[in-house]
Amino acid sequence: MREIRRFLSDERGPELVEWAIVTVILVLATVLILSAIGTELGDIYQSILDLLRQIGTTPRQPT
Repeated sequence: MREIRRFLSDERGPELVEWAIVTVILVLATVLILSAIGTELGDIYQSILDLLRQIGTTPRQPT
């Protein structure tokens, strides 16, 4: 009987579930935000890469 009372008063299980729910919400929010701005970031990185390639292939002016 004492073990049943101890089991019912133990709060580690619900606390673990709460943290799991918080973690899932944070992961979903991160995925949604990154998917929303992902294409824009890809475009920015691509333009930087194109600029670097252009700089790398432009001949230097003689000094």
